[in-house]
Amino acid sequence: GRYGELPEDELRKVCKELGFSPGGLEDRDAVPALLEQLERLERRSVSDLRNEIRKRGFATTPGMVKKGLVQRLRDILIWERLRVGELRRVCRELGLALQDVEPTRENLLTLLSDATWQLRGIPVWRLSSLILAFGVLDQVDVLESKDAEELAFLCEKRGLPVEDEPDQAVLAERLRTVVVWEHFPLEELRRECEVVGVPMDDLEAQRRDQRRPPGGQSAGIMFRGTSSLEKDEQKELVRRLSELFWQAPPAPSAGELLAEDDPRYPEQVAGFLERLRLAPTAGSEDLKRAYKEMARKLHPDKNIGNEEHVTAEFQGVSEAYEALSEYMRRCGI
Repeated sequence: GRYGELPEDELRKVCKELGFSPGGLEDRDAVPALLEQLERLERRSVSDLRNEIRKRGFATTPGMVKKGLVQRLRDILIWERLRVGELRRVCRELGLALQDVEPTRENLLTLLSDATWQLRGIPVWRLSSLILAFGVLDQVDVLESKDAEELAFLCEKRGLPVEDEPDQAVLAERLRTVVVWEHFPLEELRRECEVVGVPMDDLEAQRRDQRRPPGGQSAGIMFRGTSSLEKDEQKELVRRLSELFWQAPPAPSAGELLAEDDPRYPEQVAGFLERLRLAPTAGSEDLKRAYKEMARKLHPDKNIGNEEHVTAEFQGVSEAYEALSEYMRRCGI
């Protein structure tokens, strides 16, 4: 090919324009072949480019035109040939957390791939397979292409709240989150519920009761099919998560709110208001909105690598919500 005949300085110049150095590749002699492969991308169809990206486990964004697909596949092909040290540098430049990642080519490429899924709000590492993940991605692409009226109809069908003046992006995110929950393996969905504080003790008791054979029936025969039980539980957990996130904050309780005649009482209330970033004049509706917004921001899937910290912070937010609910009840706000 023509790149094999280029002088060294010309070859370096072409590589620089594409964002890499020949010396950064694992195999320096592979540079001409790589450049020819990258050049051919411009002649490929949009569907071919998208399929090649998917084959490598990377997500695409909705409405991605050919130029964007070419750029993404070009980056991937270069990353696949970089030395591990150079690949680590790319990850650092993209702001990816490397602390708990063993520095192998496979792990670093997975980290780069996961980042494209995280941008779409799909935690691919929590789904059972890439095939399932791409099915979720296709559903999310369809949702994000719909207008606010269509999304409002879909939300109502699922029993999700719709504001008086619905925002397309808000409704699309709401539905995307539910679609992801619906495709979690059951154990992962249970873990999600545990992290955000969804009560599950009653469901565990039901599982034990429903799997206990009726009198006179062989213990080896299930009263109901396991898959049927699991589908019912999955549906119920998704409903409870939806209720927690968008409909009903946790039931207010007095928590650790001090007595009104305690001299520390005003300072404590001020601290709870500050924790939820509320003004002293805030009312109960402001409190509910603030709680829901903080719950979304502190969700573990939006804070990869920092789950322990945000879980602790979420507990503090929940305590503040409960205490302020009691405070507002006392004051008749």
